[in-house]
Amino acid sequence: MILMNRRLVVAGLVLAAAPALAQPAPRPAQAPAPADPVAALRAFYAKPGRASVNPYLTPRLRRLYTEQQARSRRSGDVMPGLDFGFACGCQDSDDDYHTRNVYRLVSRDERKAKVAVTLKVFASQPETQVITFDMALENGRWLIDDVSGAGDPGWVLSQLLQMRE
Repeated sequence: MILMNRRLVVAGLVLAAAPALAQPAPRPAQAPAPADPVAALRAFYAKPGRASVNPYLTPRLRRLYTEQQARSRRSGDVMPGLDFGFACGCQDSDDDYHTRNVYRLVSRDERKAKVAVTLKVFASQPETQVITFDMALENGRWLIDDVSGAGDPGWVLSQLLQMRE
């Protein structure tokens, strides 16, 4: 008799838990997407140095970047047109140069933004340079759509990535 009651209790518990078991598992919490383009660029500059830039690029710019990397691997040479780091417009910098960056929102609408980043690649030098990021809001995330440097000579990343030897 006791055995029968335990079976009924266990069966009742299983039936009671069945709706909860049928529910999909909760999704793991994801970091919220940056709410503004400046926050997205701060996240870009805060990434580890060797981390891929791909998650921060629009699909168009990511495609150009990937195609240029493939051409570079095939030729066994550096990427034609891009022999410097586009994030700093430099070939060499202090490891922590990005901690000195000054961000300025130049323009913004509901889908596009332009952010100027003034950076100083070496703390010991007085010179600064301005890198301008064209940002696009895609699937709720601000992504880098193009980058340009105002130096002499000026440059535009998407144009450099399309250069061929």
